[in-house]
Amino acid sequence: MSELEPRGRGRLRRSRRKAAVPRRIPSEVVPVPIAEVREFVRDAVRGTSLTDPFAQLLGGYALFEPRLRFVAVDDGHTRIEFDAAGRVAGAETLLYTRRLGEIDRFFVALRDELDRRESHRRPAANGPAVERGE
Repeated sequence: MSELEPRGRGRLRRSRRKAAVPRRIPSEVVPVPIAEVREFVRDAVRGTSLTDPFAQLLGGYALFEPRLRFVAVDDGHTRIEFDAAGRVAGAETLLYTRRLGEIDRFFVALRDELDRRESHRRPAANGPAVERGE
């Protein structure tokens, strides 16, 4: 009997184990215009283990291919989608936690870059941090 042949009472038999679940692509909306987002991502990952070839080999991250996609949300915001697809068959299954680690590190690097840019944008305080009462 094939998967879609009727089984009694006209119901179709479908295997639940073989049902495909749509892949969830992790994303983050950042307050950066779409024209500047490539430079923003380049600055964010500079100096991290995501760009270091030795760290990638030692951590098993060289077995994954990063896929980036940029989607404009409005004039000043962009959604950055990042996925790490396996370059070797079975890498996503066998190194699942490593794949999640690479995705997490990418988004942490983005948040760090946003924090760094925000701290440079804030004006310095004009007075002393703690005033002395005399």
